[in-house]
Amino acid sequence: MKLAKKLIVTLLLIVTIASMLPLSASASGTIAWGAANVGGTNVRIRSGPGLDHSVLTHANRDDIVVIIERTNSEWHKVNFHGTIGYMNVTFLERIREAANFNKSGAITGSVVNMRARPSTSSSVLASHREGTVMNIIGINNGWYKVEHGNHTGYVRSDLMAIISRTEAAAPGSTQVTSTGSAPNPNRALGQQIADYAVSYVGHRYVWAGSSPSTGFDCSGLVSYVMRQFGVRLTRSASGQYRDNGTHIDRSELVPGDLVFFSNNGHSVTHVGIYIGDGRFVHASGTDVGVIITSLSSPSRVRTWFGAKRVV
Repeated sequence: MKLAKKLIVTLLLIVTIASMLPLSASASGTIAWGAANVGGTNVRIRSGPGLDHSVLTHANRDDIVVIIERTNSEWHKVNFHGTIGYMNVTFLERIREAANFNKSGAITGSVVNMRARPSTSSSVLASHREGTVMNIIGINNGWYKVEHGNHTGYVRSDLMAIISRTEAAAPGSTQVTSTGSAPNPNRALGQQIADYAVSYVGHRYVWAGSSPSTGFDCSGLVSYVMRQFGVRLTRSASGQYRDNGTHIDRSELVPGDLVFFSNNGHSVTHVGIYIGDGRFVHASGTDVGVIITSLSSPSRVRTWFGAKRVV
């Protein structure tokens, strides 16, 4: 009886002490384990781990989902562009701890460090306040690889939430806006063009779209931005490469130049605007809309084709 009383007292003491300890930073969210590619068309993401749960949204082949929890052998909890639900593992391919992708994310901690490497012992590149929106370009074993300002680094996944592109473009965002920003006349013309193009990050992708009100496809975004600076371009990506500007080498790129890509190896199928530091802005696709991407980021569907200078 005395031993039982001692155990009870000890347990109560442990509980009391634990309740007095401050919560760790990880309490603000869930650590994302890794990522996977969707291996089917119109794959359902459900509200729970079973076929009897409601369908929240759909994903298609080669879309990348973030795995929040490997729930059991049949279902994994995932985040797909801000929608959190469950996907049957039958439709998940290349399940891994590290992956590249493009999404938007918002800081959820009060002040969160961006680090040079995916480790709490790595050097701090910058600190960001709650609500700061930035591009997520990958995941690495519980850390999101992010781009913000002049830095590319890592933020713990439990201190950042993946959000939809609509949320990222909402007024008050610290990174993207819903309307184009007025050019700064004190900057070089190419830099003005680059800055203006970046202000449309977060807008939706629409095939044949060429305005902020309807959305953009890749050449529609380029045509619209250039038109605001008095430059008229052929409407299609292949036409812009064929008809407009002067060919330049990749090593000669400056902000405002056009960069072209191919998905078949012999003709232009995609275009964007170079913004400096090895990055370009482009209307990528219906899953992510207008985003910023590194020229060095590997892509299975687009390869470098060439560049043109039009201003």
